[in-house]
Amino acid sequence: MLTADYLDVLPGPILELYERYTNSIIRDIARRLMGLSIQSAAWQMQRLTESGAIYENALREIARLTGYSEDVLRQIFEAAGVTSLRFDTAIYRAYGLDPLPLNQSPEMVRLLVAGLRRTHGIMMNLTRTTALSAQMNFIKAADLAWLQVSTGARDYNSAIREAVKGIGTSGLEVLYPTGHMEKLDVAMRRTVLTGVTQTTGEMQMALVDELGVDTIAVSAHIGARDKGEGPMNHESWQGRVYSLRGSEYPNFYQVTGYGTGEGLGGYNCRHSFYPYFDGVSENFYNEQMLKQYADTTVTYNGKSLSYYEATQVQRRYEREIRKAKRELTALEAAGLDAGNERARVKNIQAALRDFLRQTGLNRQNEREQV
Repeated sequence: MLTADYLDVLPGPILELYERYTNSIIRDIARRLMGLSIQSAAWQMQRLTESGAIYENALREIARLTGYSEDVLRQIFEAAGVTSLRFDTAIYRAYGLDPLPLNQSPEMVRLLVAGLRRTHGIMMNLTRTTALSAQMNFIKAADLAWLQVSTGARDYNSAIREAVKGIGTSGLEVLYPTGHMEKLDVAMRRTVLTGVTQTTGEMQMALVDELGVDTIAVSAHIGARDKGEGPMNHESWQGRVYSLRGSEYPNFYQVTGYGTGEGLGGYNCRHSFYPYFDGVSENFYNEQMLKQYADTTVTYNGKSLSYYEATQVQRRYEREIRKAKRELTALEAAGLDAGNERARVKNIQAALRDFLRQTGLNRQNEREQV
């Protein structure tokens, strides 16, 4: 089993790498925007040349990133696999079973490697789309600046400044096959978290099948998703015991939605599970504890919020801080005055500190970093 706190900080090292990549591309675009001669006759040719250079630079940066990200991801997966199986092995041994350690089990190693490769492949496929989005962001910003100057809506300096700042606001986005676009940092966090939980889940399930276990218990944490019905409402099924094949306990797959995007082990899920043996195992969560988790509220500016709602407010503040920092990065790379943006970062951080003070939530500095 992996705890919610463990999973929460799990993607940190990968996100640090991708933030460096994002900032590198933002700085490159900002500097090229500053060099545009949008009032000259050669403007269109220069725009085309620079956009191509941005695309090529992004591809070079991705190539450099690939090796680093694979090494870091491997460390994350190996640590998660060892941690998860070590926890479960202690329970199996208490029941008289003795599963092989991860590095001595060919099946466990196969599942771990397969999950690692699958996750890294998704990451790389998504990251490659950022080269095109970076190029298109540059073109959009340059065209908007040209339009504003040519129509007299803005003077040259104001138009370029707005274009540079806009690049920081946009950041880098990934493009999914469905056409959906999403910020790179959000996509990478979800990909790593989902990849790890799915892979460790597959390893646990293989061990469950090998040892003939029927009942498993699901972890619980305060602030679990409490919206919707059925498997998407994680608060409704967390912390309880389930059956895989039909004992007196509820069906694991039907109730938790294990294996689906909205259920246990799905997108951004921080739940895990572990083997359970009647008469030997102890469920770590009783009904009183689960009710306390569900009923926990916080107060912000006189308004009561569920713990889950409060965490979503915190996430919004963190996204605003990252966006403001990217704007600051772009303006500084372009050599433009960024005093207002620097003050804005401090103001949002102050608002977040006030929110955390009132609600009692913990600050997660790694989510604010750029």
